[in-house]
Amino acid sequence: MTKKKSSKCPTCGHRIDRDAQFCQTCGQALSPPGSTTPLNTTTHRSTRSLDDDNDEHDTLTLMAPNRTSDTQPLPGASLAFAPLPEGAIFQNGRYVAVELLTSNEKLNVYLATDAVPARVCPVCEAAGYDAQERFCAKCGADLAHVEARRYRHRISESVDGRAFATEAQLLKMHLEHPGLLLPQEHFIEAPYGPPRHYLVEPEQVPPLAATLQIPQELEQVLAWGISLAQALHHLHQHHVTLRDVGLKNIAITGDEAQWTRIRAAAVIPPADRPDAGRYFAQDVQGLATLLIYLATGHQAHRAQLPEQVDVMFSKALADPPQYNASQFVEALKYVRQALQPPQDVTLAVGHRTDVGQIRSLNEDSLLAMRFAPDNAPAKTSIGLFAVADGMGGHTAGDVASQLTVQTVERQANESLRHLSPAENVLTDPRRWLEAMVMAANQQVYEQRRIAGTDMGATLVTALLVNNQAVIANVGDSRAYLLTQSDIIRITTDHSLVERLVATGQITAEEAANHPQRNVVYRVVGDKPEVEVDLFQRQLTAGQALLLCSDGLSGFVSEAIIWRTWREAQTPQQACDRLVDLANQAGGKDNIAVVIVQVAY
Repeated sequence: MTKKKSSKCPTCGHRIDRDAQFCQTCGQALSPPGSTTPLNTTTHRSTRSLDDDNDEHDTLTLMAPNRTSDTQPLPGASLAFAPLPEGAIFQNGRYVAVELLTSNEKLNVYLATDAVPARVCPVCEAAGYDAQERFCAKCGADLAHVEARRYRHRISESVDGRAFATEAQLLKMHLEHPGLLLPQEHFIEAPYGPPRHYLVEPEQVPPLAATLQIPQELEQVLAWGISLAQALHHLHQHHVTLRDVGLKNIAITGDEAQWTRIRAAAVIPPADRPDAGRYFAQDVQGLATLLIYLATGHQAHRAQLPEQVDVMFSKALADPPQYNASQFVEALKYVRQALQPPQDVTLAVGHRTDVGQIRSLNEDSLLAMRFAPDNAPAKTSIGLFAVADGMGGHTAGDVASQLTVQTVERQANESLRHLSPAENVLTDPRRWLEAMVMAANQQVYEQRRIAGTDMGATLVTALLVNNQAVIANVGDSRAYLLTQSDIIRITTDHSLVERLVATGQITAEEAANHPQRNVVYRVVGDKPEVEVDLFQRQLTAGQALLLCSDGLSGFVSEAIIWRTWREAQTPQQACDRLVDLANQAGGKDNIAVVIVQVAY
C-alpha cells in the first residue's frame, strides 16, 4: 500500500499531508504545494469503454502509474480473485466493507463505510477530517462545530492493473473542476495474493443524463452545455481528451452538468500534442451532438431549433469544427442569452476627438454606430464603437487611422443593416468582431505596402448586443468599464512599458514617465495578419464603456476620468470635459474618447 508523503506544521508540529494548504490542527496557512514529482510511468492501451464496463474500447495511448504494493501474500493463501468478507478493511483501515454489491471474475463492488467517523468541510466540501483536526487543510475553514459521521462509499476492486488506469492518472493530475465528477481515491493493496486495484466513489451520485426524458427544454440544455464545455476546456488545457462520450458520462444536478465515468479519456503524450487539435475537435463535436439529442431527441435533425442555435451547432459540427472548447463556451453563453426575454436597452453615447495643443495634424479617428437590424429578434439593439490612433506622420498616421475605422464601418454596414439569420454577430460576436479587425488590418497593410510608408494604427473597438459587450484591442488605445463605484481597465497595452511593468522591471508610476512609453509592439497594418486581444463584459444599468487613445489615458489619471464621468450629466458632457482636461494637462498628443452608457 502506498502512503501519502507528510511533513510537520511549522507552528504546532502536527503532521500534515504534503498537499495541505492549512494545518488541520491550528489552522496555520502553509506554503502553496510545489510541483508534483514526475510519475514513474509505463504506457498501455485502455480497454474500458464509457457505457459498458465489459466492452473493449481502444483509446489513445495513456500514461498510467506503474505502482506495486509492498504487501506480500500470506504463505498458502489463495491466489483466486475471491470477494473479501463482510467487515474486511481497505486502505490501512480507513474503509470497512459492509456489503458485496456485485461480483464476477473481473470486478468486485462493495458498499463500504468509513472506519472512523469523519467530517466534511462545509465550505469546500473536502472530506475525511477526524475529531482532532479542527481546520480544513484545503481552505482553512473552522470545523469545530461540524458533526462527524461515517460516510458510505462504493469501492470497486480488480486484479487487472488496467481497470482503473484512467481514473488513477486523472486523480494524480488533480483536475478539480466544477464540471468534473471524478472518483474520490485510487489505491493498491494485496490482501490475498496478487495486488488488487481499488477505486473509491460516493455511494450516491447525481442522476445521469441517460435517465432523463427526451427532449429537454432548450434553455436548460444550453445551461448544461456551458458547464460541460467549460470542463472540456479545462481538460484540454491539461492535454486530456475524452475520446468518446455518451449520456452515461453526464451527471445532472439542477442547472449544472458534470462529466463522469470518463474511462475512455486519455492523456496525450508530449510527442503527440502537436496533433492534439484533432482529438479536441472530436470532443467538441461529441458534446454538440449530445446537446442536440437532449434538446430534440435526434442526433442530427435540428429543424425544430431556433435558427441562431442551429447556426451555432452547425459551426460546432463542421469538419473541422469552427469552435474549440473555449469558443464553444462563449457561443453557448451568447445563444442562451439571446433566447432570454429581451429587455429594452437604451445606449447613451458621447464622443469627441481633438488635435491637442502641440500637434498640427490629428491622427486619431473614432467611430460610433448603432443598428436595429431588420431580421434580428425583437428589441435587439446593436452598437459598434471604435477609437484608432494613427502613427507614421503626415499622409501616413492619419490615413491609417481613418482607413481602419472606415473599413470597420463598411464591413459592419454590409452585415448589420440587413442582418441575415446566418450572420454570426448574434451567435458568435467574438469571431465577428475579430474578423472586422482582421479586415481593417489587411486594408492598412496593403495601403502601407503600396505607399511605401511605415503607417499603422492602434485600435480599440467594442461591439454591444443589447447589454453584452465584446471588446477587441491592438496597440495601446484602451477600454475601461465605468461603474458607479469604480473604473476598471479592461484591455492590456501592447507596449514596451506595459511589458516592463508586467515583468516587474519598472513600476506603474515609472511607466507613466518612461522615455519609451509610446513604443508599441503590435499595431494594425504592420503585418499581413495581426493578433487581436478579445474581452467580454456584461453591462448593468448605469454602467458604461469608455474607449480612448493614449492622448487621454496618458495625461489624465484613471481616478479623474472616473470622477469626471460620474459628475457629468450625459456621456457627451463627460467626453467634452475629458478632452478639455487632457488639453489642460499639456495636450501633447491627439485625443479621442467614446463613452457608451447602458440604461434599461
